[in-house]
Amino acid sequence: MTLSQDEFGVLGPLVVRRGGRVVPITAAKHRIVLATLLLGANRSVPASDLIRRVWGELTPDRAAQTLPVYVMRLRRALGDPPLIHTTPTGYRIDLPRDALDLHRFADLAEKGAALAAVRDFEGARAVYEQALGHWRGSALADVPSESLHETEVPNLTEQRLRVTSELIDVKLRLGRCDEVIADLRRLTAQHPLRERFWSQLMVALYRADRQADALDAYRQASTALARELGVDPSDRLRAVHHAILTGDPSLHQPAADTWAPVSQLPAPVGNFVGRAAELARVTALLTRAAATVVVCGPPGVGKTAFATAVGHAVRDRYPDGQLYVNLRGHSTSAPLTTSAVLARFLRAMGVRADHIPVDEEDLVRGYRARLRGRRVLITLDNAASAEQVVPLLPGEPGCSVVITSRNELRKPLRATLVRLDVLRGDEAWKLLARSLGPEAAVAQFDAIAELARLCGYLPLALRIALGNLIGSAHLDIESYVDELRGGDRLAALAVDNDDTAAIRRAFDLSYAALPEDAARLFRLAGLVPGPDFSAAGAAALLDAPVEEAARLLGELASAHLVQRVGADRFVLHDLLHDYAADRAEFEGDDCAAARRRLFDWYLRTAVEVGNVLYPELSLSPAAGPPTMTADAARAWLTAERPSVLAATEHCAVHGPLPLSWRLIDAVSGYFGSHGHHVEFVHAIDAALGAARKAGDHDAETSMLVWLAAEHRNLGDLRGAQRFLREASPSGRTLWLHSGLDGVVNLELGDFPAATASFTRLMDLSAALPDVPHVRIAALAGLGALHMMKGEVPQAVTLLSEGLELARTADGENLEAACASLLGRCHTVSGDYAQAVGLIRHALANWYRTGVRHARAEGMAHLATALCLAGEHAEALRTAQRALALVQELGGSPRIESEVHNALGLVLRHLGKPGRAVAAHVRALELATACDYRYGVVRSHVHLVRAMAHDGRKTDALRHARIAHDLAVTSGFGSFVRTVETMLTELGAPLR
Repeated sequence: MTLSQDEFGVLGPLVVRRGGRVVPITAAKHRIVLATLLLGANRSVPASDLIRRVWGELTPDRAAQTLPVYVMRLRRALGDPPLIHTTPTGYRIDLPRDALDLHRFADLAEKGAALAAVRDFEGARAVYEQALGHWRGSALADVPSESLHETEVPNLTEQRLRVTSELIDVKLRLGRCDEVIADLRRLTAQHPLRERFWSQLMVALYRADRQADALDAYRQASTALARELGVDPSDRLRAVHHAILTGDPSLHQPAADTWAPVSQLPAPVGNFVGRAAELARVTALLTRAAATVVVCGPPGVGKTAFATAVGHAVRDRYPDGQLYVNLRGHSTSAPLTTSAVLARFLRAMGVRADHIPVDEEDLVRGYRARLRGRRVLITLDNAASAEQVVPLLPGEPGCSVVITSRNELRKPLRATLVRLDVLRGDEAWKLLARSLGPEAAVAQFDAIAELARLCGYLPLALRIALGNLIGSAHLDIESYVDELRGGDRLAALAVDNDDTAAIRRAFDLSYAALPEDAARLFRLAGLVPGPDFSAAGAAALLDAPVEEAARLLGELASAHLVQRVGADRFVLHDLLHDYAADRAEFEGDDCAAARRRLFDWYLRTAVEVGNVLYPELSLSPAAGPPTMTADAARAWLTAERPSVLAATEHCAVHGPLPLSWRLIDAVSGYFGSHGHHVEFVHAIDAALGAARKAGDHDAETSMLVWLAAEHRNLGDLRGAQRFLREASPSGRTLWLHSGLDGVVNLELGDFPAATASFTRLMDLSAALPDVPHVRIAALAGLGALHMMKGEVPQAVTLLSEGLELARTADGENLEAACASLLGRCHTVSGDYAQAVGLIRHALANWYRTGVRHARAEGMAHLATALCLAGEHAEALRTAQRALALVQELGGSPRIESEVHNALGLVLRHLGKPGRAVAAHVRALELATACDYRYGVVRSHVHLVRAMAHDGRKTDALRHARIAHDLAVTSGFGSFVRTVETMLTELGAPLR
């Protein structure tokens, strides 16, 4: 920040500087007004909020007249150019993003998290420290507003503590244990009830070889929790304590606590009016104890706004987080399934992908277990029925649930029912008058009252009317009321006692005010099956340029007919969605053609994204060079994931059927590697049904292959095998089936079946000369097969050919697979330098393409090669990073088994055989659980050496004999020879 720039600060005493000159704001109430505007910088702050911050609950009679005087004096003090502007509802201060310390802090914290996510821990450390450097003491230290200090300052403090905790995590990853211990001592003294800091302190002390001090820290935490709250330590803190007692090697990875408070609540609605009695009743219920509340009422009555206001009012009583989901119970889009909701919630609560089951009953059990002992507020918005809600309720007291629905949902829920009706006349008038401004409120008092009546006093209808009025050139409320009385053709179709009739009248008038091109886009937006859409998606609906669609969306947002929910994401309220779809049909739009354009855009872009990120899986190879980067491709998939899945399921039911399986084919690589297993399995099932309905044999096989791939990702090799056996591949799907069938059989240790599949794949490659990935996959599979059998020279020949072919075939992932396997062969042969170089090359490729599971496995094999080369310190760091990555990602107990074995090998070479044994035992458990035969034998072999070094000869002999028997029966030739040598060294004859 240079002296020529403006600077404002709220993270400490109030700072006001313009053009390098300090601006004194001496009056206490002026500081309160300015601080409130700064906290909502670049957004309209309602006058009512400013009044409450300045005067509290005892508002003087002339507060509304006094507030503009304070604002005028602030404007005068701040000088030109003016920063504070009047809005229809209040005031707004406009600042560049870097002019406010709160914004700089938030941006740096986000950047630090992004750097940590890509393992740039040193960069993350520097950025986190820079972010925290913006704090100059307690927030708003010299701003004497009781209201601000009760509501806003705790939230700011929570952000500061969260970033502090993230900085400590990064320092722990960098091995700076001694450095953070002093900070954590201070933090646990200041915040003795924050278990996160105790957990980090225990881990830091343990890593600094101070096990006794780590156990004493646990005792102090237990005492503080019992004294202050009368509770025992949580499961996660007890797990860290147990890990310290048992010497769990995972403690040498990042801190063991994977829970982080999550807040999914939508932003509160501005100008929230009325509901005082209901709000007080529900907040009191949720503040005193855990409760379940059903908020019911007609559509448009403000149930979501009310539930959101409740959530923000009580969030400090639920420190473990606030979960939110729109169940879409009354939407034209398909309601969210229980499985999809629970999978989202579990991911939000930090559960690894491989720990999220597909079976709904298992999901419910896992969800309730995750919530046990925590204080979480769960908001289930727009529920259709009690049956939709019951599986989403927590199993034990502690968490609270707020449900919104058009229905009362009395049975079988044991819930407090709160019914919202339309606003009172005075409340509806106040909502309108606040937005229209004091002059209109005085001059057109009766017209505003009549407008409220014509809108049925429904909040949604009132806000739609406001959007139309505020956007007009002249605020002539009486003329608008006359138009609203008239209605139009669509309104005439409404039946008597239709509780949406008032809303439809407001919709009619807002719609009638739209230019034709904006009106057409609004109608077509009602055809979108997903939860939201982008400007590019809107352009596809319109068959128009993206710039044109973005402009029209801006007009619709200004009219409150669409809501902006992100930088380039838009959503329609359920009622507007229905209204728009009705209008599209009424106006005679070609709905089928518009939907087809949207779905074709999804498919076209998804295919391109797949060709960029996963060309080896593509059934439609790129015709030319890619037009988007890998980062852009991943960003598109992240944003459009729910929409693509919704389109898939829509096409599977309503057609065109082929689009459902083509979309699955296009995005399979992304979903398989990013942990969205539950949603993807449901979408594949839908596409599989469509393929069978259409009688498309190839499509059916393709969907069965993707189901098999997902079950392999989840560690269910036998399940994957069942899906592969169900398929009868032919044509374009034969090579995909053969490749995955070979991989699954290889991991199950069925060498004859794997040989048959990879040989069939090699034969197919001759018939597909234009698809070199088929031959590369065959060479990689056969090479891995020979390596596991101990036939290293043959493996090297095959993998070398595959690597050279991949380098010329634009197949970075397959190139990485061949390089990694070839590196493992050189590790077996003792050429460690060559092994390290090849595996590092593979890791660089996987980093570029974003294939993270394979990268975790590659890091495990790199750690092995480094360790055997004598680079023990680097090997340990690599193995620890691999374990951190695979546990973060989940999705593969097979890979995690490989990582634990690599870690155990390194620990043994570092002279820590006891901890090595623990690592190999964990590897054995994982490999056994997923039927990974090669990993089972490898774990037994490692246990022999680790136990022998630990003086446990009897145990070592037992594992040696098990390993020998399994290696012989499975055909793992290299393991057979290794174990026979071990038995000789242990003085035990072969049996």
